Amino acid sequence: MNDSLSKFDRMLADPASVQDVIRHDVPMLSADWGVKDEDALLHTLGINLFAGLGRAAGFVGLAEFPVPRAAQWQRKLVRVDSAWFDRSTRRPVVLVEFERYSMETVLEKLTNLYVAAHGCEVTPELLVLCIWAMDGDPVDTRWFDANRALPVSGGPVVRRPDVSSVMLIQAVIGRQADALHFVRFRRLA
Repeated sequence: MNDSLSKFDRMLADPASVQDVIRHDVPMLSADWGVKDEDALLHTLGINLFAGLGRAAGFVGLAEFPVPRAAQWQRKLVRVDSAWFDRSTRRPVVLVEFERYSMETVLEKLTNLYVAAHGCEVTPELLVLCIWAMDGDPVDTRWFDANRALPVSGGPVVRRPDVSSVMLIQAVIGRQADALHFVRFRRLA
């Protein structure tokens, strides 16, 4: 297991640390605040949560990171939702996409992660696709295969870089009246 994957796994296994980041960086995701399911608000808060988690884990955590275009996919501009940079090497080691669970978008987001990883000068160690869904809603993961070639419009298919691990997780979201809040992370694959 690579170092970034180990740190990410430890973070997922420590709900208190995640809640600390929520209280400090995105309190709107807490149960005592909550947000309406409007426009891209939960998405914005989610990507800021991941940037905060990166900082809490000792990385430089960024939101909305524009990755240089990969040579094979010049027409595909990718801006990953979060990137975690190693301070000593100054290179991204974790790329994250955060998206509402929908079969129309999950493969597109996985494709973005793969293309983005190929666009980095040094391939990131970990690619994370975090899908958010309501607590109790079923999340079908049969579509997920980290080794599957994915189509890219205007370019060749893309595959996971050999040196990158891929993690599929769910951000479980709760509801109190009309306000949504973060409950926990759940590893799916």
